[in-house]
Amino acid sequence: MSVIGACRTLERGIIWLGALVAWMTLIPLIAVSVYDMIGRQFFNVGSTRLQELEWHFFLAVVMLSLGYAYLHNAHVRIDILRDRFAPRTSASIELLGCLLVLVPFCTVLIVYAGQFALDSFVQMEGARAALGLPMRWIIKSCLPIGGLLLLLAGLSVAIRNAMFLAGRATGPAPTSGALQRG
Repeated sequence: MSVIGACRTLERGIIWLGALVAWMTLIPLIAVSVYDMIGRQFFNVGSTRLQELEWHFFLAVVMLSLGYAYLHNAHVRIDILRDRFAPRTSASIELLGCLLVLVPFCTVLIVYAGQFALDSFVQMEGARAALGLPMRWIIKSCLPIGGLLLLLAGLSVAIRNAMFLAGRATGPAPTSGALQRG
């Protein structure tokens, strides 16, 4: 398997996982939110656990979809400028951004959030509220996992852009289609 083939396989796995996470968290997030809202508005009942569950689902979908969003070029960019650049210039900027910003950020996120989640696991941390959810480490684990998925996506994009700049690929990455041929 070629380097670009390995990158594409990794990207397909990240995209598949991102889509799976979205379906597994967004639907329950909507259901819990609607149930909680209707209960509070019309039946004067609410639940601390339901509110915390909403926050947990939201954090999970955001953190575990970072790599997916990056590969689909769905993150914050200054597209007005980027669209005017030649493909080689875009690839160079993307490569530098990955190496100088994304990799260090993800490394810090993985290390510190990993320790944060591990400490929570060791202490068997629960919610501060008396009626809150137990096992806070589960949701805190989404932070380093999301950072790892983003790091892997960023490294794949960096490798593909380096290959493009070296003349061994036909186009820069990521593209709006994420897994286009080339």
